[in-house]
Amino acid sequence: MKSDSIAIMMSRLMLMLMLISILLLGYTLPVAGSDELKRSLLRDIISMDKTELFNNYGELALAKAKTQAVIQGMPGYEVTAETRNWVNILIEIINDFEAMTALSENEEPSYHIGAIRKAEAINNSIYELRRYETPEREGIPMLLELALKRFYRKEGFFFQNIAANTGETRLKIEYEYTSSNAYALGGMPSDATRMEFEARRDERIYNRDMNRAKEYINASELHLHKAMNSHSAFFGAAFMQIIKARDSFEQAKELYEKHKDKELENVKVRETEIEAVYRRLMLDTLEVVALYLIALSLITGILWMKFMRWHGELDDTMLGEELIE
Repeated sequence: MKSDSIAIMMSRLMLMLMLISILLLGYTLPVAGSDELKRSLLRDIISMDKTELFNNYGELALAKAKTQAVIQGMPGYEVTAETRNWVNILIEIINDFEAMTALSENEEPSYHIGAIRKAEAINNSIYELRRYETPEREGIPMLLELALKRFYRKEGFFFQNIAANTGETRLKIEYEYTSSNAYALGGMPSDATRMEFEARRDERIYNRDMNRAKEYINASELHLHKAMNSHSAFFGAAFMQIIKARDSFEQAKELYEKHKDKELENVKVRETEIEAVYRRLMLDTLEVVALYLIALSLITGILWMKFMRWHGELDDTMLGEELIE
């Protein structure tokens, strides 16, 4: 009897464990669909109140409306975790779009660069959205791409204008390339090609001038070294070298100023050194010239005095001869 009771208790225990396992399994497995999930997703979609964004980008408003209509038309059992995933991607894209356009409203180019980086992330999200059958069938990713292309075209125009008004050639080239890329992503190949041509042309001229400037700087440093270490017996050799150093530096400086290049700040130290050596050699040269002039004046004075004495003696001789006659 005792063994039968134990067997019955064990059977009941096993049955309870099986029931608990089934209940737990029911909680952990995803349901096929849910009216509650449908209502939650509709609330999230409807709550996206972005009037200004939707006015500027009607494609986004249409994508939102289409998504809302799709979800409303689906039976609750069809609204699954997969539905939630692609709707969340859409909501994230629209939120990122709002942040991107806010950045692009600033006049600083750095904010627009940040907006373009945001656009790259949005483009990746659109690619992710295309993997879901329902939004792809409804053309929702296509609407988002159209809005993104319009944004890229605006950025292409912005960087085209700012490039035209930028004095620093290095930045100008960067803006021209950015404009070209933006136009290309915005579906404007002719404008993209034109801006790329301008960027390559400016880059070629800039590189040529910078190479020439470096040559002038190297020549200037060589002449400066010779001026500071001149052992020539020829008077003025060191001064001639510092003049050449000065001329070479001025030619380099003109090229840097032409392109408003920041490298000019780095080489200005050399200009200070050249000017210091120039002033010192100028003073040395003036001292030598002054001594030469003093010596020349003394010699001239002595010769003049001798000439005047000779001239006086000659006058006395002629006067004596006249008296004798």
